[in-house]
Amino acid sequence: MARLSNILAVVGLSALLAVTGLTLFDIALRSDIVYGLRDLFPGFDNFVMNSGVDGLSDLYAPLGIVAIAFCFPAMAAGRSAITVRFLIDSLPWRLREALDVCGHLCLLAMFALMAWWVSDYTLDIWHSGETTWLLNLPRWPAWALGSLALWMSALIQLVVLAGQCGRALSASEPAPLENAAEGAE
Repeated sequence: MARLSNILAVVGLSALLAVTGLTLFDIALRSDIVYGLRDLFPGFDNFVMNSGVDGLSDLYAPLGIVAIAFCFPAMAAGRSAITVRFLIDSLPWRLREALDVCGHLCLLAMFALMAWWVSDYTLDIWHSGETTWLLNLPRWPAWALGSLALWMSALIQLVVLAGQCGRALSASEPAPLENAAEGAE
């Protein structure tokens, strides 16, 4: 589970790098240096304008959902959600573990709702045949990938929740989780 979630995170971070690279390329083409080159080389202006620069946003906008959604499974598997643990030493261990169960249950509900809403939206844009503005690329594939990643996040969170329930119901106080990724395996 940890290996799969790490692979998905690499896909998400690669999409984020692609978005960043395309955005920086788009900014560079609109910079003063490029405008200066246009003045020096009139043919350069025709090259830039004919190379489809205006369609860059159609390429990097759909990658945003992939970049975000593909990082959630690794967060769930690594138990890396933000938690506030300022009372951890003062609570009995069973109550502490029960509160962790509640937190993991809420995170599972959030992932399930996000996956359901994104899946519903994906089906809507698929049925409508919605495309990007300039390049007329279908929008549904990126949203379908995001939906898949969110469903995988919910599934991974369900496994993490089951493990946490086991910790809460154990006969004696479980050992602390040293490495969050080890607790998810």
